[in-house]
Amino acid sequence: MKLVIFDIDGTLTQTNRVDEICFLRALAETHGIVNASPHWETCPHVSDSGMTQHLFQRLFGRDARDDESHAIKNRLVDLLEEHHRIDQSFFAEIPGAAETFNQRAQSRGWARAIATGCWQPSAEMKLRAASINCEGVPAGFAEDGVAREAIVSAAIARSRVSYRRETFDRIVSVGDGVWDVRTAARLGLAFVGVGSGSRAGTLREAGAKHVISDFEDVDRFFASLEEAEIPAP
Repeated sequence: MKLVIFDIDGTLTQTNRVDEICFLRALAETHGIVNASPHWETCPHVSDSGMTQHLFQRLFGRDARDDESHAIKNRLVDLLEEHHRIDQSFFAEIPGAAETFNQRAQSRGWARAIATGCWQPSAEMKLRAASINCEGVPAGFAEDGVAREAIVSAAIARSRVSYRRETFDRIVSVGDGVWDVRTAARLGLAFVGVGSGSRAGTLREAGAKHVISDFEDVDRFFASLEEAEIPAP
């Protein structure tokens, strides 16, 4: 059995921008944290939990308490749902993603998993909004750790349990960020990037050898899964 692990924002859904907007508003409304964007560049872990920890350490000299993180998380989901009511286009799928994830992956012999830097409630909300069915699919979320490596490892561990496999014949990570490339390299996983234009170039510069613009060319995507390699630094 082969396993494909999908990121969400920018990979399955076109939600990078709305997610950032809502995350920044949630920080401001729950804890008065404004102008958080400049701190992104120095954040070592690109995940909701990682960015929250980084901001609290930089601004308050301590980690966020559980109740403080929960407040941000709950407000984030509320804001995402508010934006969805205003304009559903904020939550569009990457072209072809829903059909590929919902139907084609399993029919092509690939078990599915999700690994995202999002907290679980916001991740599931965005997938539902894009008509991507994640029910019963093993996944790793920001609750599993601040580092992407911990999140992807959690997804793999849950996949072993869910699919009753000690090992997989092949594991491929699919993502749109430089951090996704680096995580795959550190974990020794083959990688397929999702992006076009300058983003595709950035992924290749980071070490991705296979990059697709979307999932509309189904044969190309699954050929890329078969041919994908561990990213080269």
